[in-house]
Amino acid sequence: MSRFRFGASLCLSVIVLMSAGTVNAATLSVNCGGKGALSSIGGALKVLQNVPGPSTINVSGACNEDVVIQSMDRLTLNAVPGASINDPSGGNNTTLTILDSRTVTVNNFVINGYAAGTSGNDVVDCARASICVFNGDTVQNAPQGAGIGVFSGSFVDIEGGSLQNNTGWAGLVVTHGGQARAVGVTLQGNGHGAVVYDGAHLQFATSTSTANTGFGLQVRQGGIFICQLCTVTRNGSEGVHLEENSVGSFVGDFRVTGNAGAGVSLSNGSTATFGGGNVTSNGGQGDVVCNPNYTTVNGSPATVGAIVGCP
Repeated sequence: MSRFRFGASLCLSVIVLMSAGTVNAATLSVNCGGKGALSSIGGALKVLQNVPGPSTINVSGACNEDVVIQSMDRLTLNAVPGASINDPSGGNNTTLTILDSRTVTVNNFVINGYAAGTSGNDVVDCARASICVFNGDTVQNAPQGAGIGVFSGSFVDIEGGSLQNNTGWAGLVVTHGGQARAVGVTLQGNGHGAVVYDGAHLQFATSTSTANTGFGLQVRQGGIFICQLCTVTRNGSEGVHLEENSVGSFVGDFRVTGNAGAGVSLSNGSTATFGGGNVTSNGGQGDVVCNPNYTTVNGSPATVGAIVGCP
């Protein structure tokens, strides 16, 4: 049998098996760098495009491709240990884009942008009202954009892993009404740890923002930020910066310490509420700093250094 006929028969067999019923999950295995239709994630997505979920793609090897997942529901990508997705475009494209999809789960990958590039593209984007779940992933090397961008009413759940070395902007950006939940995540070595703006929402629980060159967290334009047992430390500017009618809530045994600027800074009608925790040993004007124009602080950290200008 010719190679062409063998490949066609393989694809047809996969489609027939998956179409036999929608109750059983479809599972494909991709060996990036191998031969045939299932040697790339993009090839597997073409096979699954019109097949109802749930579907799973198990991936091994280094996948040098920009992946677009569009209008697919209940899809899981599992990395065999060591698997990666790497941008081959020199930074011209986003490495992984998820659009108009519900519950796309990405487990244990290293996802790389193109660190030597100059574009503003993110490494990963979740947009158009998608639901995206990331477990144990390392997302890195956006020279101007973000590690993960959350847009257009989408929701991202991040469990574990690291968003790192996204030097141009931030490890995580949540905007345009997007929502994100980060649990046990490390944001490190980025421009800012995270940026939340334009009515977006971030729950940052048992997570750490550290050693970023700018803010640990920046929240603006009506953004909402919840620090639950979080740690914000050793950032190059303020630990948490709230401005333009934004809201920050700090609960549990949180730590905002050792940042070069103020620990928590508020301006332009923003509000912070503290319940317990520690805001100490930060630089700048003080540990909790309220700038003019109707800022408000409710409660107080259990341990706090200098409070400046707060009503």
